[in-house]
Amino acid sequence: MLDRIDEGHQGVTKCRERVKRVLWWPGLSRQIEDLVKQCRKCTERRINKKEPMIPSVIPDRPWQVIGTDICYVKKRPYLIVVDYFSKFIEVNYLASLMSFETINALKPVFARHGIPEVVCSDNGPQYNSAEFSKLSKDWEFKHVTSSPLYAQSNGEVE
Repeated sequence: MLDRIDEGHQGVTKCRERVKRVLWWPGLSRQIEDLVKQCRKCTERRINKKEPMIPSVIPDRPWQVIGTDICYVKKRPYLIVVDYFSKFIEVNYLASLMSFETINALKPVFARHGIPEVVCSDNGPQYNSAEFSKLSKDWEFKHVTSSPLYAQSNGEVE
């Protein structure tokens, strides 16, 4: 019966779902788990291949594309700014997490290095505000945000 349960090679959960409607004996659940773990076909299908990391495209010049994010050190927020060309990092303390504070920390970076063409960030409230959208429009840079549930897609700054 165990061999018939695993005919479809769909894994432990699916096998248990199929069986619970028609069969039961003490220890069945554990036996199904052991069977699936030892099954060669199930093992081949179970391996989750991670998608390859897609490296950030290196821009043509310094400070053309930057990444920004907020990190915490000893519970204090800091704005991290990374140049995608040189990998140069700037760190600025933020007195608060308000948009205007983030904007005020970015302006001196722009003054030192020039206004970038692209600013990459996560979907934090500092970057999703009307103030940051206005800054993006007024200073003529493109604001690109990463996937809300996949922070790694925020590129170099992560």
